[in-house]
Amino acid sequence: MNGHATQAVLDVRNHETEPISVLLVGGSLTTPIDTPGAPDPPVVLRNLTAQKYGVQIPAGESETLTYSFATEFHPQDLRLSIAAVLQDGKGTVFTKMVYNETVSVVEAPLSFFVRWTPPNLTPDGDG
Repeated sequence: MNGHATQAVLDVRNHETEPISVLLVGGSLTTPIDTPGAPDPPVVLRNLTAQKYGVQIPAGESETLTYSFATEFHPQDLRLSIAAVLQDGKGTVFTKMVYNETVSVVEAPLSFFVRWTPPNLTPDGDG
């Protein structure tokens, strides 16, 4: 939602025989893929701030992480790509794409309350 924090919940499962570490998660918003009129190749509109985690996940276990970001775009469909930088037990660092789908940017509901206080009227007509 435009102007509000968006949270991506990441369920990271370690299928390795040794612990892995989630070092950081980052992402980008690009023009959509395979959409009539969209640039080919897609254009990066915004790189999202990477968040450092440093979370170790034991072999065979899983961990749920939350990646938060906010956007300010006109309502439209964009491609959201989120990647995690991982490190295995041998120290090898690698990147894993964890989300790469089209999302819709929508406006936040607008609501406003107007309070009007009439002027204090006096008997002589002064406001």
